Order: sequence, then structure tokens, then C-alpha cells
Amino acid sequence: MRPHVVLCTDGVFPHALGGMQRHSRLLAEHLAGSGRIRLSVIHPHAAGIFDPASGIEEVVIPDIDSTRFYLRELWRYSERVAAHLDRLHPDVIMSQGFCVWKGIHRFSDRLIMHPHGLEMFQGLTLREHLLGTPFRWAVRYMARRSAVVVSLGGGLTDILQGLVRGSRATVKVIPNAVDVPPARDQQRKDGPLRALFVGRFAWNKGIDLLLAVAQRFEAEGSGKVRFVFAGDGPLLEGIKQRGVPLNVDLLGRVDDESLFNLYAECDFFVLPTRFEGMPTVVLEAMARSRPIIVSDVGATAELVDASNGALLPSGDAEALYQAVVRMTTIPEEDRRAMGAASYKRCADRFDWPRVTDRYIELFGSIAKRQRPTITG
Repeated sequence: MRPHVVLCTDGVFPHALGGMQRHSRLLAEHLAGSGRIRLSVIHPHAAGIFDPASGIEEVVIPDIDSTRFYLRELWRYSERVAAHLDRLHPDVIMSQGFCVWKGIHRFSDRLIMHPHGLEMFQGLTLREHLLGTPFRWAVRYMARRSAVVVSLGGGLTDILQGLVRGSRATVKVIPNAVDVPPARDQQRKDGPLRALFVGRFAWNKGIDLLLAVAQRFEAEGSGKVRFVFAGDGPLLEGIKQRGVPLNVDLLGRVDDESLFNLYAECDFFVLPTRFEGMPTVVLEAMARSRPIIVSDVGATAELVDASNGALLPSGDAEALYQAVVRMTTIPEEDRRAMGAASYKRCADRFDWPRVTDRYIELFGSIAKRQRPTITG
């Protein structure tokens, strides 16, 4: 018998933007496509966001009021989720973030919590640490009352193991995933190397660090690298108003087709993020055979090492500069070898079919606990 799984999320891409929201869509579609579970998705959008042929049951609830205190709104949203969980009575519940919170004790024996990047535990400043205090408390409260907490890996696992210590919850490592296309041999174009950044234009993504590197290249008169930035966010307009170096292209937000072309056309991918989970943009670049430069935060060490790029100290502008310089000095065949290593690692460990199997195995083990054993 197929277990009935309910995926609870506060947003689904592209109706809501963010890594967790994109994960909700892709996970739901791949789970449904497996044919091995019965899937319901609780979300706040209008019905019909999934293909009817997928067999996904959509349960629509009122969205969070973004004009009110966010954490309290998450609590109220979880109350609406709980009412439907009581009605559906599934074998397995998977909560993206804070979706299963109020009344969590009613669902503890079949609840999987996925807290994703745990940004509230990675703040670099005193102000960020203080702002994250109530969110850290909430994550700890929910994690300790879940059956299983999903970690993306790396340092995030240590954080979660500490949170659940002494409780009945266990930590299961399941990484993020991407759809891996067939490998293609890319011939680079003439001209400067193209360094690609994709992400939200926010301080935590380290955009200021990468712009400083671009300015340094310009001041040195080096035309070896062109820096391409794709994304949107609160810092974008200010960056435009202050002006950018001549070796920088600000593209703004791009659609998926354009984004995948950018990955294929760049020579290496750069994400100098200050804190992170397991960034999907890095996986997407790896799936297109790109060398990677990324900060050693969250679970990025699961993705990148010297074989496919560079893993840097967070917030270190000099280390970032030296990593970009190295990409300009090594032979093209070495960059190709790094790209091939990225692709192989992605295909071997982070493609959706493999990761979907791991989720279904976890769902099956939890569902088995709920079914009575027949003897005699």
C-alpha cells in the first residue's frame, strides 16, 4: 500500500520565490512522478499550481499576512495547517520550515521537519544573532518534537544534532538536488573569462565582496574577467545608483531558460555567501560542468573542494580575489577538468531521482511505524 504523505509549505515556486519554495515544487513533482506514494500538498496559493495529471491533491489555505509580525504569522499559518492534517490523517507529514508548529505534539510520531539553511544559527554580527533568537528557539522547539529532522549535510548536521540531543528525534542527512542534463562539451568563446554570480541581492550573499574584486581587477587594468550578476533584491537599486565597474554586467532577475544559458556560457561560478544551507544555484552550475568558487558555510563543503573549484573562508575578500586570479592563470584544460568533476559529483549524488529515492525510503520507514502489526 502506498503511504499517504502530506507536504506542508508556505509557498511554491514560482508563486513564491526562494530556495525552500523551489525545493517544495521540485520535491512534490518528483515524489508524485515516482508513483510510489500518495501525495497531498498544503500551500497558500490558488488551486491548480500543479499539473492535474500528476495526481497531487492540493489543499489551499489562507496565506501569511506579510504586514504583520512574521513569526506570529508563521504560528497562525501552522494552526491552519494543523486543522487540515487532523482531517487528512496522513501516514507521513513533511514540514518545510515552520509549517507544523502549533499543536505539533499531535503529529510528532509521523512528522519530518526540514529546516533548510538554518540561517538564524549562522548570523555574523551581534545584531543578527539577537534578531535570530526567537527563530532559533522555534526551530529547537519543533525539531525536538519531530520524528526526523532533515539536514542538508556539512556543518548543518552538527547544529541539528545539538538541537535534538536528549529528545526522541533523529537527524537524517538528505541533500538538495537538481535535474542533471546530459553532459555537453562546451567550447568557450574568445575574450575575458566570464565569472557568474546568481542570487538574491542581499548583504548575506557577499555581493559587496565580489564587486570589490571586480573593482580591483579594473584598477589593475586587467581585462581577464567579466563579472556577470543575475538576480534581484534590496541592494540592486543602490548598486545601480552608485555605479558599477566597467567589467560588471547587472542583468537583474532572469527567467529559467536565460539562467541555464548563463550557466552554460560562464567559465566559472562564484558565490561568496556569508551564510547558506546547500545553495541550489551552486548545484545548477555544477550540473552544467562549471568550476565553483564558494564560501565554506552551511553544507557547501559537500559540493565543492579543490577538485572542482575553491572553498573559501566566509567574508574574506582577499581569498576571493586570489581564487578568481587563480581561475585566470590555470590552463583551460584544468578548468575543464574542474567542470567535469562538478558534473560527476552532481550526477552521482545530487540528481533528483537519487534524492527522491532517499525521501521515499524515509517516508516508508515512518509509515511502517504507524501500521499495526498483524499476528496469528
